[in-house]
Amino acid sequence: MNNKQFKENTFWNSFANYYDFFIKIMFRKTYKKILFLLNSELKSTQKILDIGTGSGIIPFSICQKVKSVIATDISPEMIKIAKQKQVSSGIENIDFQVQDAYNLPFPDKSFDVVIAANLLHLLFEPEKPISEAKRVLKDNGIFIAPTLCAGENFRSKAMANISAMAGIRFGNKWSINEFETMLKRNGLIIFKTIKINGRFPLAYSVTSKC
Repeated sequence: MNNKQFKENTFWNSFANYYDFFIKIMFRKTYKKILFLLNSELKSTQKILDIGTGSGIIPFSICQKVKSVIATDISPEMIKIAKQKQVSSGIENIDFQVQDAYNLPFPDKSFDVVIAANLLHLLFEPEKPISEAKRVLKDNGIFIAPTLCAGENFRSKAMANISAMAGIRFGNKWSINEFETMLKRNGLIIFKTIKINGRFPLAYSVTSKC
């Protein structure tokens, strides 16, 4: 883990107890749309990998629709909270793990779908987890990357600067077009991108390996 990752991990550990409340207050409508779109994409036979899962909002939403979910996060505190929620829910087909998205431990071509929701814009080197996602994705699999695009307009750029003062730093302030260009540059074919309006514009991009 490099110094930047260490700082990211330290922040998210400290933020873990407030994460669900933060999402509810700041991004409730955005996540409602993301979860609706995800559930419309997925199938009962699929094995899913969710990287940067946080407290497990996405796995808990999709788990009844799919065969299994492995959900990873670099923050032990986030995974601890997710596991506590899992115990109280009785859900068994989610495996929460502390893992580094830059170096995933899973074999090549292990998953039908890899999800990275609201992760890539936070990272200083998004190319590395994209490369790992492609590696563990089956040849006919899909990579779904709902991503906040702070560079889409002046207001969202200003809000990203305010967020940084609270400790939530955007490693990348893409516009939606810039985000799509980055995905293509990293060897992904874009099937569709849906713009979701909210406090920050979000690109819901569904892709595959070239």
